[in-house]
Amino acid sequence: MTKNKSSETKEILANTLFDLLERKPFPKISVNELCENSMIVRSTFYLHFQDKYELLSYCLDRISMELEALMKTHEKKDFFIVFLTECEKKERVFYNLFETEINEELMNLVYQYISRNITKFLEEKTARGELLPGPVDSVTAFYVSGLVGMTFHWIKSGCKLPKETLASCQTRLMKDIL
Repeated sequence: MTKNKSSETKEILANTLFDLLERKPFPKISVNELCENSMIVRSTFYLHFQDKYELLSYCLDRISMELEALMKTHEKKDFFIVFLTECEKKERVFYNLFETEINEELMNLVYQYISRNITKFLEEKTARGELLPGPVDSVTAFYVSGLVGMTFHWIKSGCKLPKETLASCQTRLMKDIL
């Protein structure tokens, strides 16, 4: 299979997963359903992804790359508003990812995305000679746990709090590293 055909198949499956997540929780989506809705045979699915979690990881990486591209056009201090705006655009998708009991694998995927960004901010600070209250990985774990918890709570509440208010709160809580 050519690289372009492989990329096209992955994009079709990713778009299908996003479409299904608009309607139902992630745990209720099966590989069979993904294949039926994308009109891709099951064996082709498994040529590209080990399981639906690997497909989800691919989708979250795609969102991550979109966010990173967006952040290049915004100031670092706007990270939270940009992130929350994208979450709000895909509110049903994120809600259906976390509606039921949070799966550890799923939690790790989101944790890794936010962790990469926070780690990058902290490494920039240490490169400038600024002191952190502890090792980069420990400080990252502290901030990421709080941010992920706040964001999950916001999504599960139906994004009732204006994103600007939540982003402002997150920015103030993280003012020491931004």
